[in-house]
Amino acid sequence: MKNIAQKVLFLLLIIFSSCSSIRRFTVEVQEPAMITLPVSVKNVLIVNNAINQPINYGVERNFNNKSVRDDYPISLDSLVWVAVNEISNALGETDFFNKIAIYKEPIRSNNEWLTVSYLSPEQQREFYNLEDFNALLVIERLFFNLKQDVKTIKFGATSYDPTVFSEIRVDGVITCSMYTYTKETPLTTFSLQDSLFSKLILSNDSMVIFKHLPEYLLKDLSYNLGTGVATCFLPVWKPVDRFLFVGQNPRMQEAAGYAADHRWANAESIWIKQLENTNKPADKTKVAYNLAIANEMQDKFELALEWVAKAKGYFENANPDKYSREIELIDKYAIELGQRIQNNRLLDLQWGR
Repeated sequence: MKNIAQKVLFLLLIIFSSCSSIRRFTVEVQEPAMITLPVSVKNVLIVNNAINQPINYGVERNFNNKSVRDDYPISLDSLVWVAVNEISNALGETDFFNKIAIYKEPIRSNNEWLTVSYLSPEQQREFYNLEDFNALLVIERLFFNLKQDVKTIKFGATSYDPTVFSEIRVDGVITCSMYTYTKETPLTTFSLQDSLFSKLILSNDSMVIFKHLPEYLLKDLSYNLGTGVATCFLPVWKPVDRFLFVGQNPRMQEAAGYAADHRWANAESIWIKQLENTNKPADKTKVAYNLAIANEMQDKFELALEWVAKAKGYFENANPDKYSREIELIDKYAIELGQRIQNNRLLDLQWGR
């Protein structure tokens, strides 16, 4: 697996005026995948082990409060392949795996579409032997519920037949298992669910209303579920807010200017001198907190944790009522920093560092 440097991307968002005491900026931090795979997992085969949901099962459609006949059966046969292809595309676009492939045929032969049927050791070996695969991502089950209410739009006491209002909700659940070469039982089996809603005014075309529109939404939901499955195995970048204490002190503003220019080492040296020249507990707290931020931005996380602990210690001699906002900010940051340190340890495992 490719080693990615822990780079923090700066998107400086100054939301306070020049006379403000606090400045906010946004950074992107990497969070670990929900599921940690062994480092050896590099080549993954995606297998369709699901049975298609029966036509119109879980489908409820009403027109002017009367149930719609089954004249417009909704096709569900291809939906699992929509999810499979999206999983493959999403995993294949990253540097986390070397090879992602799809087994092109469904492998289940029974009709128990709501059950999960795990692969036997013999089946697993057959798939591993196709090429140099060391993991199998198996789609065990995919099912949907669809509810649609359609009503003719009325103008005054009369109905205008060519126009209707359609309201649809579709819910989907996908269940997957991940097998690895060294284990005969799944490393994990998990389910994800998602929903889509649609409210439209459209012409009174029964084929469009009761077949094409529901099928379009079901396909879109299958795509989203595939994206969700892939995301479970991939580290992600997320924006988080950070804050700096600035105030009116020229040296503090100078340091903030260096920080805005990504020159954290320069800002850090100024804050260290400020800490030496400051006697007030509240001022020491703010400088120590800034030093914690500076160290985090330089990937010196343990030092950042030490500085935030010092910041909290300085506030023990300050008025908690007067500085409640600052105390809350520092306490929140201490929790977030601790979580980021834990996440980085897990990321090291996932990237094989």
